[in-house]
Amino acid sequence: MPESRIPKWRIWAAALAVVVVAGGVAGGVAMQPAAEARTLDKEPEVVAHAVESVEFESVGQMAVTSVAVVRAKVTAVNPGRIVGADETAEPGEESAATQARDVTLQVTEAYSRNNWYQFPDPITIEEWGWDASGDGYQVNNYSWSEVGKEYLFFLRKTSDPLRWNVISTEGRAEIDEWGFLHSSAEPGSALAGSIESYDVYNLPIYLRRIYDTKNPPEDMPTPAEMPAAGPTGYESAPIATPTAEPTDLGTNDGSEPTPYPSSS
Repeated sequence: MPESRIPKWRIWAAALAVVVVAGGVAGGVAMQPAAEARTLDKEPEVVAHAVESVEFESVGQMAVTSVAVVRAKVTAVNPGRIVGADETAEPGEESAATQARDVTLQVTEAYSRNNWYQFPDPITIEEWGWDASGDGYQVNNYSWSEVGKEYLFFLRKTSDPLRWNVISTEGRAEIDEWGFLHSSAEPGSALAGSIESYDVYNLPIYLRRIYDTKNPPEDMPTPAEMPAAGPTGYESAPIATPTAEPTDLGTNDGSEPTPYPSSS
């Protein structure tokens, strides 16, 4: 897959907030409705590199920094909001616009401090995404979540109780058919090794132990210091699309972009 470099991103789930207000959008980022005529790639064709504001050292540190960790199955993926600097640009025109993917999750297990958070309904997380032309891209090692697959997500709250943000591009682990975890952290990193040293059976035991604040373990991890939050809202968007055009935005297989939605 070709690669592209974004010169300066903050944490992808808390980088640049926009605020939905009556009659418009505040915060310097325009929000546009998804265009019906727009065609969107079914798979990412470009890897965009982002620098995370926080580097987690272990699965325990990422867990205690997160509000909750959920085990969930992806039940649907649909085009999400479009954000960008150009309010007037039409789909396909040159623009800083980028479009998110709305990923619907059916939560089967949830872990949080003293079980404060319950997830009785399907929830939605936001992933990136498509550029203004509908070409798909993923950020860092965080591949697109797939309908029918199970994952662990390390989450942060938003102002909408049914919408959550993944804490960073390292905050997801795919669960394979044998219960092993495959982290979205950089392969070979300390965090990836920490996550993958557990499986879906023994990690919950560890999570319950460190989330029990009434009886904290002696080896309780120290939460990472997260950047100050921006204006409230589920918004949070990439700062920019790549400043230089990637070497190739196509799959090189002669295929055309595939319309969405893609859901079960």
